[in-house]
Amino acid sequence: MKQLAKTLYSKLLHLFHQVMGITISRNPNSKETNVALDEESLEDSTTQLSKQIPLQDINKSEQNLLLNYQYSSKPRRFKKASLFPDSKTNVAALSLVLYGVAEVLSQKMNLSWNQVNNTFSYEKEAETGKGKIFYYLTDNPETPQPETLAEEAALVVIDQFDPRACAIHLIYCALVASLDKPWSGNFVIDDKQLLEYTGLVKRRDLCKHEKLSILYDLLRQPAQVLACIACPKQGKVGAFSVADLKIWDISIIRDFETDKAGNNKLVGLKVIGQAGVWTKYFLNKSKYHYHTGIITKKTVQKLFSIGKQNAGAARMLVWLTFQIQPEFQDCVMGKTLMEIAYGADKVSTAEQDRQLRRQMADDLETDLKVVKEAGWQAELETGPAWLTSSKSAKRPIGYWNQILNSKWRFHLPVEVQERLTLDSNQLSANNIQPLSGNLIREARKAKGWSRAFFATTMGKSVSWVDAVETGTRQVSQKDLPKLLNTLELHL
Repeated sequence: MKQLAKTLYSKLLHLFHQVMGITISRNPNSKETNVALDEESLEDSTTQLSKQIPLQDINKSEQNLLLNYQYSSKPRRFKKASLFPDSKTNVAALSLVLYGVAEVLSQKMNLSWNQVNNTFSYEKEAETGKGKIFYYLTDNPETPQPETLAEEAALVVIDQFDPRACAIHLIYCALVASLDKPWSGNFVIDDKQLLEYTGLVKRRDLCKHEKLSILYDLLRQPAQVLACIACPKQGKVGAFSVADLKIWDISIIRDFETDKAGNNKLVGLKVIGQAGVWTKYFLNKSKYHYHTGIITKKTVQKLFSIGKQNAGAARMLVWLTFQIQPEFQDCVMGKTLMEIAYGADKVSTAEQDRQLRRQMADDLETDLKVVKEAGWQAELETGPAWLTSSKSAKRPIGYWNQILNSKWRFHLPVEVQERLTLDSNQLSANNIQPLSGNLIREARKAKGWSRAFFATTMGKSVSWVDAVETGTRQVSQKDLPKLLNTLELHL
C-alpha cells in the first residue's frame, strides 16, 4: 500500500513537471515536502515546508494518546457560538483553492473530470496564465499520505458527497481564518458548537446519537478533496508549487457509551483540524495573497438544512458566497445561473426535452426562494416580470428562452452589509489619532522585516517607509487598511 501511494505521488509530480515546467522534489525517505521556488521566491523561511508523519496502524487508545501528544501545543479553542460573535457573521477564508473544494462537494459530476495517469482529477485554472489547481479524491483522508483514487473508486466517493458538507467546509474556512498563522496553527471544535452552527440542535426528531452520526460523515467529506497547486511567476511573486495534497487535515475523536441493551451510542465528538501548506500562499496576511470574505450564520444553516432536496439552491449559495464581493456590479445571465444550479449538460438536454424544461423552471423558482431565505437578494436586471412575480401564473410561450436570456444581479445579505459598514465606521473612528511612526517601525521589526521588504510588500518605496516611520508623513486613508493587515495591527 505504501509503495502504491509513492507511485501515485510520483506520477502526480511528473504531471506537474509536464504541465507547468516547475520542478517539485520529494524525497521518499524523508518526512519533508520540499516546495521548489525560483530565484525570486518569497523571502521567507517557508520555501521548504514540512509535515510530521504520525505512526500508522495503531489501536484506538494509542491513537488518542498520539493525538494528545501531537496537539499538546494547545490549539486555539472556541467558546460556544463564538464562530459568529455577533450571532450573524464572521470572516472566513474564501480563496480560489477553497472554492474548488466547495465546487467538488456541491457540483459533483457536473464538473469536468479526467482520468490522467490512473488518477481521477478536476483541473481548475486560477486565472488565464496564473496557475492551475488539480483536485483529487481519497477515501482515507485520515492517513498522512492519502491515496488518490482512480475513476471507479472516485465515482463512489463523489456519489456519497452531500451538499450539507459545504456548510461544514465553510465552518472550517471561518476557523482557519481566525488563526494568526494558519499553516502552523490548529483549530478545535466540538459537537456542542457544531450542533449550534449547523442548526442540528433544533432537530427534535433526532436523538443525539443520530445527530452526531450525521455530523461524523459530513465532517470527513471536505478532507476527502485533495489538491496539487502550481503557479508560475507573477510579478514579484516567484513561481511556486504545493505538492502536499491535503487541503484539510482533519482528525475526529469520538466518545461512545454503551446503553442498557449493549449498543454503543455516540455521545460526543471533537474535531482537531489543520490546513495544508497551501495557506502559506493563499492565506498569508503579510505576503501577496490574502483571500478572505464574510460568511453568515444564516447561509451556513440554510446550506445544512436544505440537504439534497434543493441541490440547485445549495450550488447557488456556494457560488454566491465565494463569488459575490462588495460593490459587485456584474450581471449573471440566466443560462449561467441555470448551469451553476443544475449543470451545463442538463441545461443543454432541456433544449430537446419539454418535460425537463418545465421541471427545471419549477426548480429555479423554488431554489431562488431558498436563496432569498438565506439572505441573498436577487434582482432581475433584464427579463419578464413573471420571473420574479410572487403569484403563480401560467408561463408564456417561449418562457425557456426568456429564462436563459434574463440577467440577474445579486446583492450581499443585509448582515454582511451591516458588518462591512460597522467595520468601516470603526476604522474611521479609531483613525482619529494617526498611527505613530514608532508603532509602525516596531511592528515591522517584530516581524523581522527590512525596510526594503516592507516597502515591497506595501507596493511603496523605501523612502515612503522612512517618512512614515520617522513621522514626517502620515499613512493615507487609502493605504491604512493594507498596512494594518500587513503588520497585523489592531486599532
